[in-house]
Amino acid sequence: MVAAVVHHATAQPTKLNYTIAPWLNNKKAALSLTFDDAINGQFTVALPMLNSYGFRGTFFIITSLVQPQLKGWQPVIDAANSGHEIASHTVTHPFLHKTPVDSIVWQFTEGNTIIGEKIPHQGTLTMAYPYGDGGNATDSERIVRDIAQKYFTGARATRNNKLPYNTYDFAKTNDDYYKVNSDMIADSASIQSFGAHLDETIQAGGWYVPTYHGIENGWIIVKKDEFAKHLAIIDSRKQDLWIAPFSDVLQYHRERNCAILSFVSNNKHSLKLSLTDTLPINMTYHQPLTINMVVDGYIVAKIERGGKELPFETNGNTISFNAVPGKETITVNKK
Repeated sequence: MVAAVVHHATAQPTKLNYTIAPWLNNKKAALSLTFDDAINGQFTVALPMLNSYGFRGTFFIITSLVQPQLKGWQPVIDAANSGHEIASHTVTHPFLHKTPVDSIVWQFTEGNTIIGEKIPHQGTLTMAYPYGDGGNATDSERIVRDIAQKYFTGARATRNNKLPYNTYDFAKTNDDYYKVNSDMIADSASIQSFGAHLDETIQAGGWYVPTYHGIENGWIIVKKDEFAKHLAIIDSRKQDLWIAPFSDVLQYHRERNCAILSFVSNNKHSLKLSLTDTLPINMTYHQPLTINMVVDGYIVAKIERGGKELPFETNGNTISFNAVPGKETITVNKK
């Protein structure tokens, strides 16, 4: 981020020296564990294992298969209540590029409606294309993405480039948020390369989005023991990784790359700041960003916003705190 220069009516121009961290809490890279198709073992086997580590993932569900495969919505509701994202994999899993426009719209809107009725507190923000059919460069798949942009903040594709992860600058246009690259965990080679791909992502400062299907049962199966190894690998690298649902990471990336921190006022007692971005101000974008700000010449006593204290850390002459872009000012109280 570039430094913002503002003028205060009773003070000399002051330079605000800050950065917005690439990933939350200054982590080196991001990881989103994603699961497709609402297969039984994802909820009976994988979910308890994820919860035991405190990891939160994204379950892209085919809404028409929830009842026959899970015998009802309770496993999905329980996953949502424990912090996992429930997202759309459409209603019937069609080849979207072969589907009429009105039917594509129905697949998106009906899937969102069903999920919204079952899990009203969450909302459906993201989707995964069936067969990755929407993430490629053909004219018919661009049409799919154009429609998806009306109903979702972003979408996951399958592997659409040579890298197993997304580089930090993967989204050069809005369209790129609707073809997020994913690494399919589908055979012995992809299972064995998980750790190496995770390390590549950390080294590059990117975003790794592996896709799982069957865990212990179902199809494209990863056995429980192998999945346990993947979770152990993640746990051993958690100091460097922000492990979060797909929608949280995508929101952070979108907010961070159009956010700015600026002065509202500055005196010997406090500093008032404005953190804004160019995204719609609504509940869709509510992911906190990590601010690292240099505070030469004074000590911070507390940070407040909207009557609530914001936790912060001090490292030398830099403070770090998390805040959501929005209208309310942030007050930094000085000692």
